[in-house]
This record gives sequence, structure tokens and C-alpha cells, in this order.
Amino acid sequence: MSTSNSYLNEQEIIELVRDIPLDTSILYGEENNEFGVCPYITFYIYHQNESIDQIGNKIIEIYEEFENLIIDKPFKLRYQSDPSDWKDAIKTKKNKQQLIEIMKTSLYKHMVYFIGATTADSNLQSPRWGFKGSLQEINTMYSQVKFNFGDKWYKSNQAIWNSFIKKCLVKLNPIQAYSGYEIGNVGQFSFISPEFETVERTFSEFFYGLDIDHQNMDLSHENMFVEEDRDALGGGIRTPTWCFLLSPYWLAKLGLSEEQIREKLNDPRIEITKIEDSENPNQYSLWIHLGELSLYPVEEGVPDLLVMANELIKPIRCDNLKLTTLDAWDDDPNPRFDAVSAKQWIARFDEDSTWPELKRVDIEVQEQERIDIVTAGSPCPHEGYWHTFAKENTRQYFKQGDIFPNFESDWGDVYWQFDAEE
Repeated sequence: MSTSNSYLNEQEIIELVRDIPLDTSILYGEENNEFGVCPYITFYIYHQNESIDQIGNKIIEIYEEFENLIIDKPFKLRYQSDPSDWKDAIKTKKNKQQLIEIMKTSLYKHMVYFIGATTADSNLQSPRWGFKGSLQEINTMYSQVKFNFGDKWYKSNQAIWNSFIKKCLVKLNPIQAYSGYEIGNVGQFSFISPEFETVERTFSEFFYGLDIDHQNMDLSHENMFVEEDRDALGGGIRTPTWCFLLSPYWLAKLGLSEEQIREKLNDPRIEITKIEDSENPNQYSLWIHLGELSLYPVEEGVPDLLVMANELIKPIRCDNLKLTTLDAWDDDPNPRFDAVSAKQWIARFDEDSTWPELKRVDIEVQEQERIDIVTAGSPCPHEGYWHTFAKENTRQYFKQGDIFPNFESDWGDVYWQFDAEE
């Protein structure tokens, strides 16, 4: 990236903002460092050191299932831990036992194990399909499993994907999980490239449904930060853009029952799946699916489902989440998130938010016009006293849903009219 010029000029931004919603397979940028919008899912796993081998085996099992049963395009590159590098996927493919031995060696030497694969030409290129697993032997870090997955494939295979994700949720028992669109970065392990962080910041002002998911978010709820100042996911839940998890730990922090959560998210477009905890029969997680996968262009207005979810998790939201992995250099001409803009982005679905400045479109929720005249045989639209001119002395109290009685009348069809609430 140039230290004096902007990575994307105004015309490039205009064209990409116009074209990407029509075709998310677009890649743009320098050779082998092209970015693109990809669906993703990340599972953040909290565990003790005594269970690290068990978690590692599960990560390897999911990796093999993802490659053998899900993807429809072969991996081009794989990450090998020792020596750490990306190599040809065919030449470096290992069986499960070999992967387990590599994992144990890496944990012994470095207290961390990474595994990855991508269909892209480079690990710095957004992939159609990608996998990343990290196993941490450090109690202040979450272990992770992350996928980038095919957008068009998903839209034709939703049942297969949803079943696979539910298996992953049960197997990994994560403390947090998120899914949506991102600038696909699954091949970038230690940090996100400055180019990708610039694109994230740029497009965050054009798409409400573009999420940001980075390695530096993986500090756990036992990290070294004071609770109120935490800038990683140990400090709270991230603002959802599509699917997200409420695990037992965060359900307890939120202090709401399953019934209360379902009531707050009572919308036919929202699907809530209860996942029993295999280790504790008295606990469960809620996997919450907010309608259809969408980028939600800003000009279409603030999406109501994301506003609802934000209102739910706001008491446990991580308002100080750090959204960059590298600090900007002096005189960097490119837009990057800082402490102020990151906080504004996290709170973009709050009622008093102005994000993005000068682009925000608030859609007024129109109250439904109250129905005060209803034909006999129909359900009562709202409780109160009703009467009909078709018969004398008919004023009576009806509850919402009660059926208005019918009878023969010289007036013809019988209509009930609302009279008063009392």
C-alpha cells in the first residue's frame, strides 16, 4: 500500500458499492492481494488447558468434514505449522492422525496451533472457500474456527449449510459465534493487511450488513483488562449483522430467560434455535438467525431486524471493541478505524446514532391504522366495547381474537363497530 496515496479513489468506491451487491464474487485490488465480500462464520471457543487435545481433535474433524462434504471447489493452498507457511494444497494434504501429531508438536513448541486452507491463489486474497483454526494454550485467548463460504452455493444449499453449522455449534460449544458478510480474510492469521482494513472502514459507511471479524478480538473473559475498558470480545457481544450466539455465559450476563428473549425478538423472519449444552444438561445456548443474509445498503435505510438484535444485546455489548490489528502510520491517507469511529460503528443501530454521518436513512415505522369496523364472523382486532346497529342493546366487551357473532338482520350484512375501551 502506498504511504502517500489513497488505496481506493472515489470513482473506484462508487463503482464497487454499486456492483458488489449485484455480484459478491467480485475481487478487486493488487495481484494476489485482491479483496472481496464473502459470507463468513467464526466460533470463539473458551476452554481449559486440560481439554486442549479434545478441542484440537474437534477442530481437525470439522476441517476434514468441511473439505470432504461441503466445499464444491478444491483448496489450492494449505497452511502448515512447522515450518509456518502456505503450500500447495495437494502436495501438503495430511490425514487426520498426521494432523493430530503436528498439532501436538506445535502446542509443545509454541503453545499455539494453526491450521488453514483456501481456494484462493494467495492467503492474502479473499477466498470463495476458506478455513482457519487456531488452538490456544493460553487462558487469556480464545481458540477459534472460522470459515469463508460460497455465497451463491449457500443460497442453493441452505439446509445443508445450516445442518453443518448446528453440528459445529454442538461439537465446539463456543462462547461466542457470529456469521454474516465480511471482507474475506480467513487466510490472514496474525494480522489483517492494511489494504483490507482500509476497505472495511470505507465500505462500513455503505453497508450496514458488512461485519468486521479480526484476530485481535480473541482475548477471553479472563483477560488482563479491567471489565469496563475491554477492547476485545471478552468484554461483550459484538453487534450482530446476521447470525449470532448467546451462550450460557452471556445469557447469564444478560439476565433474560429464553421466553423473554423470544418475546423481544418476536418476528416471523427471526429463527431461534435452542442448543442443549452436552456438558451441562441445565444449560443451553441460543443460535439466533436474523432473516436473510444481506449487505443492507445504507441508502435502503436502517434494517429493523438488526436494530431489534442490537437492542437485545446492548446491555452486554462490547462498546470498546478494537477493529484494527495494525496501527496507522503517520500521515496515512487511508481511512482506518480508531477508538472514536469504532465506537460509533458498534453503536450504529442505537436510536441516537448518526452513523454513517450524512448518509444515514432512518425509516419511520408506520403504525398500522386501527380497525374500528368489522364484519360479523371475523376476529376482534383489539379489545374494548363494540356494538352493531343491526340489533338493539348489543354493546358488549370483546377481547382481541374473539369472534363477532352473526345473526339475521333486516340491515343485511352485520357490522360491529368499536365504541370505547371502557
